[in-house]
Amino acid sequence: MSLKRWLQSFAAARPAIHNRPGPVPTMLPPIDGTNPIHRLLDESGLPWREPRRLVEARGISKDPAYQRDAMLFADAARPEGFMQPWWARVFERYAPDMPMVCFNGLVWFADDAAINIHRAADFFAARLGPAVVGQQYNTLVCRWQAGTASLQLQSWPPAWQSPALTNAAYVRDPRLATACSVTLLTGFRLPLSPTEERWVADFRPIAEIRRFETAMSGELRETAPRETEVEYAREPGDYLATVQNQVGVPPDRAALILCTHQLFVVPVGDVVGFEVLRSLPAKGGGGSTLWVHCRTTCPGVAYKRLHVAEHDKPDGIGPLGQKLAAIFGKPCEISPYFDDV
Repeated sequence: MSLKRWLQSFAAARPAIHNRPGPVPTMLPPIDGTNPIHRLLDESGLPWREPRRLVEARGISKDPAYQRDAMLFADAARPEGFMQPWWARVFERYAPDMPMVCFNGLVWFADDAAINIHRAADFFAARLGPAVVGQQYNTLVCRWQAGTASLQLQSWPPAWQSPALTNAAYVRDPRLATACSVTLLTGFRLPLSPTEERWVADFRPIAEIRRFETAMSGELRETAPRETEVEYAREPGDYLATVQNQVGVPPDRAALILCTHQLFVVPVGDVVGFEVLRSLPAKGGGGSTLWVHCRTTCPGVAYKRLHVAEHDKPDGIGPLGQKLAAIFGKPCEISPYFDDV
């Protein structure tokens, strides 16, 4: 078969995946003052309220499906069709004193991705109410959301995938190619402490961050932080109008306050330094990115990075990095130029 005919046959086998953002989630109101997804977590017996270090101390093993380090929760109630127990990922950059925020599962009934996601959706709909199963690019998805907590089902119909892609896990267990992935996010986000609230209330802006790089206020309120960020992210409360799309400090410069996709509050003692990465136009357009390095309690990890801002010019963000470094009395490392490949 010629390359042209192969490409035509491949395109015909896949759905049109452009303009497919997926169905909107079913938004769940509180039930008797309780978040319904938190209620589901409690009913399932998942340890979502405990510090990660205590849960990991009970044992780490290999996820049977993908052979990654994980915690398996054999005693947690699992829906019909679960291929293995609920599990949570283990990663060196997850804060040991913070709770786990993501639990995962796999559902399989038949060698059909659509059947598996619809049957999983039926199970959770009986507990949370109905949600739409629909196409998102080359996948099928179904979502529920309650505040920052969420439940997502996702499957990858094989006919919609590139035939050139391979996955060793599918060789070990062919069911994985059509299984439905279950992702349960607790939405955990620390509240502002009294001291942090004073800092945010007295916020003094240093620079505005381009709005297209950050979530709008409604999205931020409903977006859970990444699990590597939970020790720095805070509930924004009523302060978004003041801090959204800004980086700044309180009057005494006791903390770095940064509001991008989350409200981050980093006490000055936890600010290790700043880093500017610069890239020249090549295949990509080039630009620069500013990161702040933050102290972490993760064993063996020197620091974590939070994304502060970007600029479309290689030297565009360096002045802000140097300004913040001078304010906090910390170093600012500016990289050599790299080609944006």
